[in-house]
Amino acid sequence: MATSGAWSPVERRIFAAVVAAAVGDPAGDDVAEAVAPFLEHLSRVDRLRLRALLLGLEYGAPLFRLRPGRFTSLPPAEREAYLASWARSRLAPRRQGAAVLRALASLAYYGRDAAWPDVGYDGPWLGRVAVPVVRASAWERAGARTQGASQGEREGGVAANGPAASDAAAPNHPGGLTPVGSAAVPRTPLTLGRDVASDLHLRADAVVVGLGAGGCAALARLAELGVDTVGIEAGGAPTAAEYTQRELEMLPLLYHDAGLRSTADKAITILQGRGVGGSTLHNTGMVYRPPEGIVGRWREEHGLDLTDAELGRHVADVLDTLGAVPIPQERVNTNNDILRRGAERLGWRWRTPHHNRIECSGCGYCMLGCAYDRKNNAALTYVPRAVAAGARILADAAAERIEGRPGAWRVVCGLRDAAGRPTGRRAVIEAKVLLLAAGALETPALLLRSGLGNRRVGRGLRLHPAATVLARFPDDVIAWRGLPQAVLVEEFASFFDDGRGGFLLVPNPATWPSLMGTLVPAIGAAHREIMRDLPRLASASVLVHDEGAGRVRVGRDGRPRVVYWPDAGDRGTLLRGIGALARLYLAAGAERVYLPFTGMAPVTDEASLDAALAGARLRRYATPLTSVHPQGTCALGADPSASATDPRGALRGAPGIFVCDASLFPTSVGVPPQVTIMALATAVAERVAEEVRR
Repeated sequence: MATSGAWSPVERRIFAAVVAAAVGDPAGDDVAEAVAPFLEHLSRVDRLRLRALLLGLEYGAPLFRLRPGRFTSLPPAEREAYLASWARSRLAPRRQGAAVLRALASLAYYGRDAAWPDVGYDGPWLGRVAVPVVRASAWERAGARTQGASQGEREGGVAANGPAASDAAAPNHPGGLTPVGSAAVPRTPLTLGRDVASDLHLRADAVVVGLGAGGCAALARLAELGVDTVGIEAGGAPTAAEYTQRELEMLPLLYHDAGLRSTADKAITILQGRGVGGSTLHNTGMVYRPPEGIVGRWREEHGLDLTDAELGRHVADVLDTLGAVPIPQERVNTNNDILRRGAERLGWRWRTPHHNRIECSGCGYCMLGCAYDRKNNAALTYVPRAVAAGARILADAAAERIEGRPGAWRVVCGLRDAAGRPTGRRAVIEAKVLLLAAGALETPALLLRSGLGNRRVGRGLRLHPAATVLARFPDDVIAWRGLPQAVLVEEFASFFDDGRGGFLLVPNPATWPSLMGTLVPAIGAAHREIMRDLPRLASASVLVHDEGAGRVRVGRDGRPRVVYWPDAGDRGTLLRGIGALARLYLAAGAERVYLPFTGMAPVTDEASLDAALAGARLRRYATPLTSVHPQGTCALGADPSASATDPRGALRGAPGIFVCDASLFPTSVGVPPQVTIMALATAVAERVAEEVRR
């Protein structure tokens, strides 16, 4: 086997031993090679820390045994015990080290095909189940991107005839992405930075920075209102032909930092999308209107100036664009139906939400991108509208800083290759107005790097922190198949009423072996025993409407540095939610429930649950927490001293710069945020269009 230079021989040997100890099964060099591409996405500092961590584990083992011997020379049982001692340590750095290594170990071990049979995972559909692709992307139809065969061609499927009107093939923009003072590039709606051979200098009336939910919605509305607009995106423009349904390949393609992004202390994993379409490429297609209690709080406390009629118009447009429809009851899979069953037995309120899918095949790989183009993500809905109206898109272009002055802003971008590495070339885009939609971590980081905005930029971060509970049932669940997140329990969502507190119980949508392995609260043989029950495991998360807040700073390397840990109130809410979810699983007939506390024995009844919860507390690294909804770091508000943007989304202190992503939220929104983001972004875009025409 060819080996990667990402690992030194010593690191490779230590890591293989760590994997064996973490998952309770022998491991070879192939586990190090499996995650080698992920290491390229680590910062230089984090890469050095990982090396120090491995060496510290290797040479700290003699202290544990009180006799000579390295970690790699210990018998398997002693390796497991040593790694477990780190996970249970009172010293946070040791718990942190164990958590990082366990996560990498699960990714490396269970991401390989060879590990699947032993845990009952049948693997991707691609190559064995023929499912037709229902449409192609806007640029594929316009002839702007032709690399590779379509997924339909690979699988023997045939694209459906008669795409929706909003997905009609878009003509090339008459101006194309023609540089000013440099060599021309193809006159198409899409230009990839990886294909550009020289620096670019572009001009437009408006620039949208970041093409996720908010950026795509804003881009479409601006173009439809006649504004000459360029959208730029740090990631590429992936299409269905690239979605392989494999964790090791899709995490680097669709997620910032290959899915390894986290808070600065590594205590909370943050899954955030990249690429044209942003997180809508990998979300589960769940559609939620902005809760009335949240909207009311934003109006009363923060000055949101959208009337019910205005907000309703924008929300209606979003729902129509996404094609939101109810999830049919017959399409609810077992992992979701277990939540419904438990909630009904306890008398708790639950619902089947709407989703934005077309004839979903039920493959279950939503969070790895839909290989069949059956999810109405932003790239397949708003982007076709945008390019049809003349918008231009530059992907593989990471915004590094903003320069200039009001009325004459410049966005300086570093162009990237297909793997996200800098090519050494630059793009400078000049415009009268800028709309920032790079997400609640990247948007404030860009402003901080540029020295723009007031002291509130980067503050007020909410994450919707989530803790996951696993439960083993007597019969197969096969949680990785079917529609994910088709049932939600709203019994404790008090924010629907007054905009404050509470939580949702949400099915876990990422139930394939690698990511499930990171959530198993055990090490070694105990971890292996639980993973062998994978077909019978159900899992769901407590999604907290966090009232506490964190902050985004900028590291020396220019990357976002996220400082966040739930405050005492939110930790209490998480614990209540964990208890509620465990009770629901017991009511639904679970044989064992695994609480998210490292080393804790499973609970089997109410008495053992009460005993477990009595001594439980949330500690960094001992309880895995995740986030998929960063929000609030450039919050809108009427008070200039308490908000980074005004109620219209305009950045304070920098006329002509607006924010149109989840950064705008003055509090946590409590529910999946894509509809709220898109509605606010559309409202901001309409206001920007008025300013451009002045």
